Amino acid sequence: MRTIILGDVHLGSPLCRTAQLSHVLERAHFDRLILNGDIFDDLNFRRLKPRHWEVLERIRALPERGKEVVWIFGNHDGSSEALKRLLGVEVHQEYTFSFRGESVLVVHGHEFDHFHRATRGLNTLRGYFYGFALWFDVPRKTAIQWVQRSSTIFDRATKRVKEKALAKARQRGARYIVVGHTHHRERDVVGGVTFLNPSSWLTSQPSYVLFDEVRQEPELVILGRRPHRPITDALRSRVRVTSRKVARRVTR
Repeated sequence: MRTIILGDVHLGSPLCRTAQLSHVLERAHFDRLILNGDIFDDLNFRRLKPRHWEVLERIRALPERGKEVVWIFGNHDGSSEALKRLLGVEVHQEYTFSFRGESVLVVHGHEFDHFHRATRGLNTLRGYFYGFALWFDVPRKTAIQWVQRSSTIFDRATKRVKEKALAKARQRGARYIVVGHTHHRERDVVGGVTFLNPSSWLTSQPSYVLFDEVRQEPELVILGRRPHRPITDALRSRVRVTSRKVARRVTR
């Protein structure tokens, strides 16, 4: 039995890595897919481009290929009933399954983040920053980390989510807990509980968690690894491309 867990896809966002996600859905070998929340950026479907709809169609087709699909509700996903009607799958607040005789608990994680619920207005500011990063071709992972890690408040929120998730896992007797929400990739073992967060699909190196019964431990699979490129080089490259476009328009 092979289970893939991924989340924070944010379909509708211009930063969503749909090509890499489509590749995983079509080429990766798995029996069960767990979508761990925030698959949509929001439920304004006018924001969805053809490439976003293609991902949804691939997900809808999975049961016909004999694969189980589990959808866990996230804070960006809107109405759970709307999701159920849209994809024809049950939507859960959390999900538990067994891996090599041990319990695995999967939750999105927003229920642990009181700061996020109290300061929703900051999401708009973060959205503007993502757009800035996209235009300047700043590596997405770096840009998102600027927003989330430069602030001690966000750092504390990330730690709080982790601490409360681990506490819930111990309460439930789970050996593994997989969360999302914070977009902070991490694997850690605390007090005998393995904590896994594969980050989001807004980065240049999205990832997912793979539970494969033939392996002793779950694997954090990271896609799109590439040599580090300094941010200054990325900015220079973007400026050169923009300058060429402007020059061509002027000479017409």
